[in-house]
Amino acid sequence: MNRFLDAILVRGLPEKDKRNANRVNLWAFGWMLSLLALSLLGIGEKQGLSLVALALLALHVLCGLCLILSYRRFLRLLDEMERKIQLEALALSVGVTIVAFSTASVLGQYNIIPPLNTAALVALMALTYMGGLIVGRLRLT
Repeated sequence: MNRFLDAILVRGLPEKDKRNANRVNLWAFGWMLSLLALSLLGIGEKQGLSLVALALLALHVLCGLCLILSYRRFLRLLDEMERKIQLEALALSVGVTIVAFSTASVLGQYNIIPPLNTAALVALMALTYMGGLIVGRLRLT
């Protein structure tokens, strides 16, 4: 159980890596909040983007760009083992998402399942990425 908690809490990483990871997490949280705000604002609005929605959209894009840049910096400054864990988790996340959504797309075309939901795509990617990080840290540390 201790190894599992260590893997989740990234114990053993140098302080600079923890700070960089926290920056990534804060930008991801801001990006997610802006997405949630845009989604809630769009409920019932069918006449186009309001000024508030445009401002939120600009904030969302800005948070997304900052998230990408902070994650890139985080990866660049990691040691080789943690970079390998990150890369394997990303590969797992992208692979599972592509296979699941291509399969779901075909099943949706034949009306076997309901149409695809993009929120499910983001959730699937995030969950498989987190799972890949935990498994990678358990396996390699």
